[in-house]
Amino acid sequence: MSMELMVKAMKTQVGNPLRKLVLIKLADNASDQGECWPSYQHIADQCEISRSTVKVHIRELEKAGLLRREFRRNGELNQSNVFHLTLENGAADARGGASENPPGASENPGGRAAAAPRTSHSFEPVNEPTPLCKPDPMEGFDQFWKLYPKKRSLKDAKKAWAKLKPDAELRQTLITALGRQRLQHDWTKSDGQYVPLASTWLNGEKWNDDVGPPAGAGTDKPSRHTDLHLIDHTAGLELGADGNYRIAGAGQ
Repeated sequence: MSMELMVKAMKTQVGNPLRKLVLIKLADNASDQGECWPSYQHIADQCEISRSTVKVHIRELEKAGLLRREFRRNGELNQSNVFHLTLENGAADARGGASENPPGASENPGGRAAAAPRTSHSFEPVNEPTPLCKPDPMEGFDQFWKLYPKKRSLKDAKKAWAKLKPDAELRQTLITALGRQRLQHDWTKSDGQYVPLASTWLNGEKWNDDVGPPAGAGTDKPSRHTDLHLIDHTAGLELGADGNYRIAGAGQ
């Protein structure tokens, strides 16, 4: 999916709501280079219109200079066309006097929604359509995995991340907590033997755990040499004229 093309498709005036929907669907499937190859049936299923209606609107979009079709064959069999979106080449207003439904662009079979929405003045609640751009449940995982010290059970880690589906705020919390915890003594001793698997860390919400002191901090053991202040460290020494101690009787 190309967000740039999605934005351009939303801003492009094509003069027909179904044609606009088909254009947006193509942009949703397109790469950053504007290429995609969904079948007519796939577009029809996603847009909830007939296959013939999809063909009509794609022809109109092609006439308006908003896309170019590349026909493909594999021997005697036809393959899905490659669509090249050229939104920068199309007119800013590509309506061209097109009617609401050009010939052949019928409404959905089976008595489903009409081509254009109707304005309702009733007090019934309005149900907003589901956004075409769904958030990627794996967003941020690569950064997390690079930071996590134990690179084992990647498949389970991805599964746990997809189940958690952290938003931007939680992702920042995870990364911050992980940056602290990977420095604590329990994670650094024995070559990381006691570091939990990433899936265990995610499923157990371990980012909320209290963090101990970093390895090497506050772990100094008390000295075995006690009462050193009671020992006369000058015993057997004499103070020379230069202010330095030397062994008594040395040099005589």
